[in-house]
Amino acid sequence: MSRAAERQEAVRQDKDQSWLQEQLRIGMGGGRFPADSWLRQDALAELYGVSRFVVRGALERLSEAGAIEHVPHRGYRVRRWSHQERLELTEARLVVELAMAPLMMARRTEALMAPVRQACAQFEHAAGEGDGEAMFLNNHAFHRALAVLAGNRPLADQVNWLREQGMRGAGPGWPKAGGVERSIREHYAMVEALDTGDILGLQGTVQRHLTAWQERVTD
Repeated sequence: MSRAAERQEAVRQDKDQSWLQEQLRIGMGGGRFPADSWLRQDALAELYGVSRFVVRGALERLSEAGAIEHVPHRGYRVRRWSHQERLELTEARLVVELAMAPLMMARRTEALMAPVRQACAQFEHAAGEGDGEAMFLNNHAFHRALAVLAGNRPLADQVNWLREQGMRGAGPGWPKAGGVERSIREHYAMVEALDTGDILGLQGTVQRHLTAWQERVTD
């Protein structure tokens, strides 16, 4: 194989590993790979139609990012957020997202609200279909669209980064204690608060939304 061909192959494999890494993150967030489940290389290669080399590279990247853990002589396992980790992440998100609310309220436009409404409806549709991975993706799209309303790129990037740390591993989620229905209601409540200019209502809903998981866990 020529050097040019080797470089092309390396680029292709890197792209494949990045693609598979994202698919596995979506799978973890959507419930396909719950916390503490084992990620078997042969099964993943067959499921996603890639080589074991690509699977191994994606798993190594996820392990380095802290999304999964490597257990010697056993393989890779999806890690579970500790209660303290989730508390600290929630606290950080509340500090940033509640502070963004006045900017979101002041700078929102109907054009910027359109993606918020679309993601809100798509999340509800995915929930009705029982499609966990689509719910996961549309939930992120909804919150990303909300962050755009603030009209401040560094703030939006920060809140998106904080929220997407939740893709590092898995933990208790929507299925417990009516979590799906509650999330749908709270998404629509945020939209309504923005439409009516109710900043306190928006902040209150955001706070309830971010802390709802605490009512669904006991450890």
